[in-house]
Amino acid sequence: MFTIFIIISLAAVVKAIRYEFVFDNPEIFDKCPQIPGNNGIYDFMDISEIRYELEEDRINVFGNLTVVWEGVEPSDRIQMRGEILKYQRGAWQVTPMTITANDFCKVQFDPNKYWYQIWSKNIPLDERECVNVKGHTYHLEPFTVDTVFDYPTNIEGRHKAVYEFIAYDQTNQRRSKMMCVQVIGELIKLK
Repeated sequence: MFTIFIIISLAAVVKAIRYEFVFDNPEIFDKCPQIPGNNGIYDFMDISEIRYELEEDRINVFGNLTVVWEGVEPSDRIQMRGEILKYQRGAWQVTPMTITANDFCKVQFDPNKYWYQIWSKNIPLDERECVNVKGHTYHLEPFTVDTVFDYPTNIEGRHKAVYEFIAYDQTNQRRSKMMCVQVIGELIKLK
């Protein structure tokens, strides 16, 4: 009897639920209100040459990005933190979904990292410079980001992904301007 219970429990866990992420902002990115004077992606990258095509279950991305991060040097170490928050009971709540990189430049193009599959694998090999090289342009190969996916537990509701980038100079002193970009939307369970 105990074995049957375990098998049924495992089957319930393995069965994934299909979700669609619907963006609040058709331009994808939002400012981080917790950081005074923050302009979101516009403090970090010039995205004027990027084009997004929103389709029913994906976003098609075309164009170029240029690093515009003021006060950063190519020798700086970049610390990155990304986290998913869920809106519950009138406030944004931390979830267990967090990614970090103490030295983002060392792992920006690591094929085993989450961001590589979504973004950095689409940067041509001869343009693979870190995000700390102001003025550097990434000529992205056209790519698609799926907005429909399967997840094994219930994550329905309002969410935001917040990505923070902090630069440290060669003496490990923090640079004054932190980059923060967020994406807000709704995860809707599909039938």
